[in-house]
Amino acid sequence: MEMIKNWFDKGCDYAIGIVIYGNLPKHNPTLLNTFKRKNNSFNNEKLKYELKKYIDKYDQNVFIAEIQKSVASVVIPVVEKPTEREKKQAVLFHQLPESMRLILLEANQLFKENCLLKVNLNELPAHAEKAAVAIQIKIHSNIRKNQLCWQKIDLFLEKRIVPEAPKHGFEELTPAGLLRQQQLLYASISKLNTRLKQNREQIEKVTVLAIRSKIERQISKQEENLIQQNEKLIIISNLIDGN
Repeated sequence: MEMIKNWFDKGCDYAIGIVIYGNLPKHNPTLLNTFKRKNNSFNNEKLKYELKKYIDKYDQNVFIAEIQKSVASVVIPVVEKPTEREKKQAVLFHQLPESMRLILLEANQLFKENCLLKVNLNELPAHAEKAAVAIQIKIHSNIRKNQLCWQKIDLFLEKRIVPEAPKHGFEELTPAGLLRQQQLLYASISKLNTRLKQNREQIEKVTVLAIRSKIERQISKQEENLIQQNEKLIIISNLIDGN
């Protein structure tokens, strides 16, 4: 159980996820072979779905009392989310430079598309698992793109930085090269997030102005770099999936 939770916390490495799934009691051998054959977005999301399903089932059977005690802590973030969304929806086009207005438009369109997809998902019959997984993959993809849009907008609103579009040559890579670059990007993003978290925690404790200013500059560069790496990841994932 703890291993699965750690797997989600550490970025959902596909190869490790396959090993974990293969060691679960009553796992599906056919599904395991499917996971081993190809690493793509569909299999990646299906693997997450299967492992998450096991956590949910395990928690219901074994940790019901603990879940009841944690209801309050679970409810609080759910209540906060609409507030954050309202803040984001309050951003207007005239508050952004011309180069970023299309990003706000894309963010709004992705949000509305996901609302529609969630309605369609809820209306699917219980046996339509393949269609449900396809919709979930699309929703997940839209969420990642929407998050990237808002990372760019937030960076501009907070620090007046307009992130540059990342340069890449992914179209020239072989399928194996694309997968290799995708894994390198996952590792790079994970390291960036760790360093960014450390700097944000450190800056709260610093009182010397010169040191604080230095850390703030590092944070700004890391935030911009993280946006570019996430954008590259979306581009390369689309190429791998043939989109």
